Amino acid sequence: MRPGDPSLSAESRAAEERALVSERVQGIIDERRARDRVETGRVHPYFGQLRAQLEKQMEAPPLFDMPSFPKQLLYSYAEKARQFGASGSPGSMPGLRSAPKPGELVAKRARDEPGYNRLRAQSQAGEELQDFAHGVSTMKLTVTLELNQGPDGLLREVKLISRSGNRAYDDYVLQSVPPALGKSAAPPPDAMGVHTDGIRSVWAVEGRVVYTRKASDMKKATDNVYLAALAAAGLLAGNFDETTGEVYVIDVRNPHFECRSRLLRVY
Repeated sequence: MRPGDPSLSAESRAAEERALVSERVQGIIDERRARDRVETGRVHPYFGQLRAQLEKQMEAPPLFDMPSFPKQLLYSYAEKARQFGASGSPGSMPGLRSAPKPGELVAKRARDEPGYNRLRAQSQAGEELQDFAHGVSTMKLTVTLELNQGPDGLLREVKLISRSGNRAYDDYVLQSVPPALGKSAAPPPDAMGVHTDGIRSVWAVEGRVVYTRKASDMKKATDNVYLAALAAAGLLAGNFDETTGEVYVIDVRNPHFECRSRLLRVY
């Protein structure tokens, strides 16, 4: 149909194919480098400031449509079983070795002394309840975003890479990003990931239901019975926030939503 068209010659088609393959290979290399920068910690503290601003903007999200407490608890047990099958440990997947939990220390001793079995069971139950209450093993909603900023940090574009499956949560996250980044200062021009043509990064914004409450918010008249029941069951547990001085206790009666941002890639 187009005799003599130089773009249809074997040499031209081979050159076009080489350019296409080179572009794909370079894209794979760029993706790997972007992940490696984050995984090896070779990112500027500026991105830590962005994470803090994102989370501050989403500090008190509404309680989105999530499964009920019994279903969340069932999911938690299923997730523990899945991790145990994959790694041989009911805890988190293998990674950097952290300090052993009290339950792990008791379990190690209980292998040789059956008298510790009851203490081990109570300790492990408390640790699992802590993980569940803080949203570690509850069901999560995760949105993946690509943020494009100018070299001065000004937000240019937000791209939605993957949805959570909950439209209300997706909309909430997308609406929260512009005001969050609008408060950020300009990054240093020599920071890794900051280029003359701008900044490109990918984030996961994870939302989960947590079951913790400030001890100072609990009322003596209505909450004492609940706290006494937890104490009787050996499940009265909580944690102390060193930055605010607040004591948090587990309260399965008052679920609320929490958002956490995680940097995935910096190009």
